[in-house]
Amino acid sequence: MSKLFAALTPVLLAFTVLVMTAVSGRAAAADYAARGPHPVAILDGEWLDAGRQRTVPYRVRYPADLKAPAPVVIFSHGLGGSRTGAAYYGDHLASHGYIVVFVQHPGSDVGIFAGKGLSRAAANQSLSPRATLDRFFDIPFALDQLAALDAAPGPLKGRLDLTRIGMSGHSFGAVTTQVMAGQVFPAGRSLPEPRFKAFLAMSPSPDRDGNNANAFARIDKPFLFLTGTKDDAQVGPRALESAEGRTKPFDAIEGSPETLVVLTGGDHMVFSGRQELGLSRPKDDRFHDIVKAASLAFWDAYLRDDAAAQRWLREGGLAAYAGADATVQSKGPGL
Repeated sequence: MSKLFAALTPVLLAFTVLVMTAVSGRAAAADYAARGPHPVAILDGEWLDAGRQRTVPYRVRYPADLKAPAPVVIFSHGLGGSRTGAAYYGDHLASHGYIVVFVQHPGSDVGIFAGKGLSRAAANQSLSPRATLDRFFDIPFALDQLAALDAAPGPLKGRLDLTRIGMSGHSFGAVTTQVMAGQVFPAGRSLPEPRFKAFLAMSPSPDRDGNNANAFARIDKPFLFLTGTKDDAQVGPRALESAEGRTKPFDAIEGSPETLVVLTGGDHMVFSGRQELGLSRPKDDRFHDIVKAASLAFWDAYLRDDAAAQRWLREGGLAAYAGADATVQSKGPGL
């Protein structure tokens, strides 16, 4: 009997470790997807960029009981969006101790609809070089304003950790995020913003000329990409991007930690928080849980230097949590 027990001991130990690992993974997934302990407050305002004669609205979602400086995440909305979108994303991060700043981009925001829907002329204007550059320049400008926000009397005084800032966005906001990360455009033009430590893009876009290797060669900081198998986009008669093209930036970047999450059946607008407009689809809640879990683990890993979060994100924890509802790939340092 003792010999049988001795023979079975390694098997039993391996099984115990496997069970404990699985239980631990489920517990971590529940922690990353579940709402955090902090009540969430909202601060709305506008910044005036005197140099450009441009007013930039913003919304900050933050922990109402914040006592110490916290990491900051910026979010840039998609075409036709506003500072009120993707509330599920901002609330989730704020409930876990992050300060989330939603920047609204006049010229490519909700104002382009003008109560009538998006016409071809309005679409062309909102995607023009001028409107595009305006939204790109909004982000460094917003970063400059954060120091003033941290210094001004109010609920956020002394609460922004400006050494730990992340950039994120959806669709046109994902392009804005890629630009801040260092995407290179024709003639070698780029507008990288070194104050960001890490980047998250929902519905990313490839290089318009197809030269993705060159366009993304300079990106050297952690990046999380989120898309879906039905994540195409069209504005009126103009096709903007295919679902297949969304993975090209992940494929092209080399030498930095990256994770790609592809929601199985996820479409373009699931990321924008359409539920908040009464437009939800059957799997939106599940997809949002995956986005929230992946996002929180990513920011914990790279803004809070949490090694356990990085392992969960990149070494099977997120993939196990997503199951058949998403595929997860990671590459680069740390694996």
